[in-house]
Formats: sequence, structure tokens, C-alpha cells
Amino acid sequence: MSDTDFRQGYRRWHLGLLVVVLVGIGLRFWQIERFKALVFDEVYFAKFAQAYLAGEPLFDAHPPLGKYFIAAGIWLSQHSPFLSAFEGGMLTPEIGLTPFSYRWMNAWVGSCIPLLVAGIAHGLRWGSIHQRWTFALLAGGFVAIDGLFVTESRYALINIYMVFLGLLGHWLWLQVSLDSQTVPVFKKIVYRFCAAVALGGAIATKWNGLGYLLSLFIWEAWQISKIHHQALLKRKLVSGLVCCLIYGVAIPAITYSLIWWPHLRLTHLHLTGGALASLHVSLFRFHQQLTSSHAACSAWYSWPLLIKPIAYWYEEVGSQAYTVNNMGNPILWWLSSSGMMMLGLEQMIRLKNKLENKLKRKSDVEPMAKPAAKPAAKPENVSWTAADSAADSVSAYLLIGYLANWLPWILVGRCTFIYLYMPAVVFSFMTLAWLLSEWLYASSTRVRAMGLVMLGAIALAFFFWLPLSLGSPLTPERLHLRWWLSSWI
Repeated sequence: MSDTDFRQGYRRWHLGLLVVVLVGIGLRFWQIERFKALVFDEVYFAKFAQAYLAGEPLFDAHPPLGKYFIAAGIWLSQHSPFLSAFEGGMLTPEIGLTPFSYRWMNAWVGSCIPLLVAGIAHGLRWGSIHQRWTFALLAGGFVAIDGLFVTESRYALINIYMVFLGLLGHWLWLQVSLDSQTVPVFKKIVYRFCAAVALGGAIATKWNGLGYLLSLFIWEAWQISKIHHQALLKRKLVSGLVCCLIYGVAIPAITYSLIWWPHLRLTHLHLTGGALASLHVSLFRFHQQLTSSHAACSAWYSWPLLIKPIAYWYEEVGSQAYTVNNMGNPILWWLSSSGMMMLGLEQMIRLKNKLENKLKRKSDVEPMAKPAAKPAAKPENVSWTAADSAADSVSAYLLIGYLANWLPWILVGRCTFIYLYMPAVVFSFMTLAWLLSEWLYASSTRVRAMGLVMLGAIALAFFFWLPLSLGSPLTPERLHLRWWLSSWI
């Protein structure tokens, strides 16, 4: 590639990234004050945030960090002339605040998630430079336009903070992980420390943020398992164990505990192990006793198929219906789930072939054969992930990230909801983006056309279902056109 081509491609990459960011911001902030009432779980989280600012004790079924974010948004909107200029005149009767004041922080943090996802995809360093840029832009773009992420970002809900912090932890970790041998030690410590703090923050928003921590260290263990040089493997096992204890246990646990301190002060408790343990026993019992059913309950295995989205708001005004639904982009979800299934099958076949080849080599060794020469030591300046192909590393990262955030829900017997799939579906979107970034540069015209058709279908679905994410008015007839499945109503 010539320098001119590279510079032009680099400019297009930044222009594309700017478009993704602006689209994400526009979708999340446009008419954010449309409903001047508490929508869905805002009846809890906005009130809890207001209670924190008022210094009133409260009991919540989730850790406090998400409500701290909302409270910070309220406080800043009340003390910042810049933010105050965006507020409308009407207050939400239930809490006496403008909708902008308790929603804008969600919209801002939600707008940053597409940028993080693009950064993670770009940081995985796969393929040619153009494929890498395409992978990043598609991954970020899918998150920017997906209905579930748009809806969760427009209201004072807490899932978006967990996803943001979990992905931030992954992005920080990847900056110093893939070429760890060439990264300065101080930079590695700083980035990993910040990643561990972010991951602790994800867990301190909702407990299922633990999936981000789990997936990252399973992936690291997978990379260590690929090392064939025994001396290097032993060193990496020891350093990996120490790294896991420090950055995967100690720092996230300390971060998680410290985040509880303001909450405990309001309840006149000190930040001690006993007080924190007692509080968590109460929280655990609360979740265990949640046996009641709900019309919007959906089983974990139905989430990839988008069987049961949730209506956050419904109101009829004259001949128009205003509805807010957390339904993701159906075409995007179904294609992403298909792509994830393809990736899983490919990994299973690859593992089967490796095991068969290993057994065959073992059976072909003659008992009296001359011992093989001792393999040369691997140079210390070579990254310990260099033995893996980039495609293996990316596919393992995506598959592990997806399964670690999705499969633990098998163990939960109570009513669950589709928004719990948010941490996992990000990896599903990235998987589809990865596959498309390969197909769009394929030598076959048919394969390239197939990729373009998929992108066109996703774009059309985005515009078709967008009114449900934004709460735009629709006639009952047009609304029912969007209910393709009876369970969507």
C-alpha cells in the first residue's frame, strides 16, 4: 500500500468513526425529554439517585454505582449553566426534576459505547489495515444503531453503565496485552490497574458485570495454553496467576468495596467487612425470593432470537400511539446470532481436528525412533501470543466473551429479561462485523454482494423499527406492522 493510499484510508477511517459517534449521539439525545414522566425502571433508579443527593437512606436490589452516575448527572445539570440551557421547562411530577437532568448522563455514556466497541475491534489487530478499519467501524456502528442500546441510553436505567465499564476494562487491557513483551512495564501496570478498576466498577453497577471480568481472564488463560515452549509456558503460568490475583481479584474487589462507602454512610454503617457482608446477604436473599412472574419474562435461551422484548412505555393520544420498546434490530440480532453459531461450530471443528492430528502423531511415533532435537528456545522479545494466528485470537476472544456473559444465566431460575443479554450481544455484534469485514474484501463477487445485502437489510430494519426506540408517534396500523411476532406485542 502506498503512503497516499494509506493516508486516504486513514482519513476515511476517522471520518467513518466520526459518523458512528455522531449518529450514536443524535439517536440518544434527540427529544430525550419527550416523555415527562418516569419510564419503566426510572421509577426506581431516578428516585434512588435523588435520594442519594438528598442524603436519604434507601434499599436497592443492585449495587450503587449506576445510581451514582444518574445522581451526578442531576447534580451537574443543576449547577452547570451549559447543561441547564438544554433543559425544558416542564418537570416530572413524581420527582420534581426535568427529564433531561436525570437522563442526559445515560445518553452521554451510551454514546461512548460505540466508540469503545470500535476501539476493541481495532485493537484486536486482525487482517489487512482496511479490514481492520472496516471491522471496527461496523462493530461500533451496529452498537450505535441497535434499538436495545438506544432505548437503554435514553432513560435513567443502569445497564448501560455496566456495559460501558465492562467494555472500558476490556479496551484498556487489550492495549497492553497482545504485544505484552514490547510494552513498557510501567505502561502495562497503569493500563491493567485502570482496567481492573473499570471491571470492578462494572460489577458495582450490576453483579452480572462479573461476566466481563470472567471472559477477559479466560481469554488470557487460553492464550497462555497456546504456548508450546515449556520454559516459557511455566514462566507465563506463574506470571499469569499473579496477574489474575492482582488485577482479576484484589483490585476489582477493593474497587467494588470502596464504591459502597457513600451508600453505607447514608445508612449509618461503616465500610467494614461485617457491614458489607450483612448487606450482601440481604441482597442475595432478596434476589432468591423473587419468584413472581412477569408478562415480559424471557428465558436465557430465547434472547439470541429476540423473542420477547419489553415495552417500557405505551400511551395513546388521539389516533396516535406512543410506545417505547427495548427491541433490538431484528435483522442485526438474527444475523449476529447466526454468525456466532458459525463461529462456535468452526471452533469445535478446529478443536476436533487438532485432537485427531495430535493422536495421529502420537500413534505414528515408533518406540525406537531417534529422539527429536530439542526445540530452540523462543526469543524473549517475541510476543507470547505470536504463535497464534490473528484469526484464532479474535475468534477465541469473541466466543469466550459471548459465552461468559450469556451462559451463566442458565443457573438463574427466577424471571429474567432480555436486557440482561446486553453484555453478551456486544460480542455477537462484533462477530458479525468481523465476518462481514472478511466477506466485503473477498475475491468472490458473490460473497461481497452477500455482505452488502446483509448491511442493506440491517440499515432498512434500523429505519423501520426506529420509532419504537425513540417513542415516535405511530398509528395503530403502522405499529402493528412492526409486530412480526405475536410475542413482540
